[in-house]
Amino acid sequence: MRLAAISTRWLLTATLVCQLGSNAFASDGWRSDFEAARQEAVQSGKPLLVHFSAEWCGPCRQMESTVFNQPQVVRILQQDIVAVKLDVDHHKALSSRFGIESLPCDIFLEPGGDRIVESTGYRGVSEYVEMLQRAKTRNTELARLRQQRANTSVAAATPAASADASVAPTAEANAAAMLDGYCPVTLWKSRKWIKGSSELTTDFRGQTYHFSTAEAMDTFKQDPRRYTPRFLGCDAVSVWESDRAVRGQTRFAAFYDDELYLFSNAENRDTFKQNPDRYIRTRIVLQPDEIETVVR
Repeated sequence: MRLAAISTRWLLTATLVCQLGSNAFASDGWRSDFEAARQEAVQSGKPLLVHFSAEWCGPCRQMESTVFNQPQVVRILQQDIVAVKLDVDHHKALSSRFGIESLPCDIFLEPGGDRIVESTGYRGVSEYVEMLQRAKTRNTELARLRQQRANTSVAAATPAASADASVAPTAEANAAAMLDGYCPVTLWKSRKWIKGSSELTTDFRGQTYHFSTAEAMDTFKQDPRRYTPRFLGCDAVSVWESDRAVRGQTRFAAFYDDELYLFSNAENRDTFKQNPDRYIRTRIVLQPDEIETVVR
């Protein structure tokens, strides 16, 4: 009888272990297999969180002991997000693929693979929960917008809607050059607003830039991100506080850590200057077609 009882308990334990293995995540909500987590995100429609850390990283260990074990964090990870934890020393290819330069690093992806939120550095419990919630709601809103665009495309394909194929796209689709046509390279190098030429242009992330010289254009092409405004030129304060991708204006521009930010008004620029890190430590990843739309 005792042997039978032991065998039964062993069988139950073995079954539980197998179930945990097939689900590929621990009781705290974290998975360890990136590809399995990616597939799960695709199937569930949930956002995918990739957390990069290392055994030698002090802030990483601190988050392990003070953040990831908190009930409110565990609950969101278990219910609303597909989370996978990767050690950069054991997953060098993935670390290189995601461009990891500092730790800890959290990258949230849509099920389709596009980045939606990024964060580097230590985050306390309240900050981390806020970031998780933001990624969840942003993923939901982007899915809604994608479906809305798909429905619009279907409607536009009907004969009635496409009767006049010569009609030009909306003014927003034909938006003017970024930075009002000023050369981004000259601005970054000399902090001077010099108009670019409509004959010297190039696109980056769906936006068109004009350049004052051919040399400036070639310089831009070597490292576009250095010279382009953060948040696709949208107001960082509006993105963070009201979750709107509001286009900034050149007259309310500011540099911080050699990066250019545009704001929609002087008040937001002043607010940003008081505490820049509040608005840029967790970065909302925008796409050009989101500008002037609600992103949460």
